[in-house]
Amino acid sequence: MSTDQKPSVLIRRKTLLERVPFTDRHILNLEKKGEFPKRRVLGPRCVAWDESEVNAWIEYRQKGPAPTPFPAHS
Repeated sequence: MSTDQKPSVLIRRKTLLERVPFTDRHILNLEKKGEFPKRRVLGPRCVAWDESEVNAWIEYRQKGPAPTPFPAHS
């Protein structure tokens, strides 16, 4: 990581569902279609999402027509 980048903040499912009012299944389907940020597997029963990617997705959806493919982050 370069000195310019902030460390990623990961959010767990509960926090994600407070921000994005979809079901777990719908979020998984959007991820599979490339229309939602990918989850990070932290352990056998633990996943999280990058908060900045989720925030960018929310802003993107508010600005444009839905559904549209969410541009991948590098």
